[in-house]
Amino acid sequence: MVFNFISVLIPFALFFGLPTVLGSSKHRVLLAAACLVYAVSWYIPSPPIDGRDTAFMTHFFGGGVFCGLLGLYIKLVTDWRAKWYGELTALYALTSALGVLNELFEVLLYSQGLMPNGISDTSWDLLANTLGAATFFAGYTLGRVTWRS
Repeated sequence: MVFNFISVLIPFALFFGLPTVLGSSKHRVLLAAACLVYAVSWYIPSPPIDGRDTAFMTHFFGGGVFCGLLGLYIKLVTDWRAKWYGELTALYALTSALGVLNELFEVLLYSQGLMPNGISDTSWDLLANTLGAATFFAGYTLGRVTWRS
């Protein structure tokens, strides 16, 4: 129940709140795509790892790919320019910060008895976030190079 609520609340809050915080209504389609990926990621089946149910695909898409889209949105709205390694570092920092925040939230839920499967998959979750962001960045970079050609 909590997770169904989160899968709607966070995208809704971001879609309506972030443009206000950034002072721009440009690139809302990109923000909508990020929010949609986050919302849908909660319902994508994940493979078992070490014989246990995981949320690997949720973190891959809802953590990593979502952060890639969100970072791109912020980059375009703020007109931030950097070399590829600066963009990659910023994406890694965003993904890491939001991933750790999510894992701390899971600890809070666990302490309240709302995480019946436990929190022993944290390392896999952070790996999935990082792989999702790296996959997004690779696709974005290859696409950008292709469009310039």
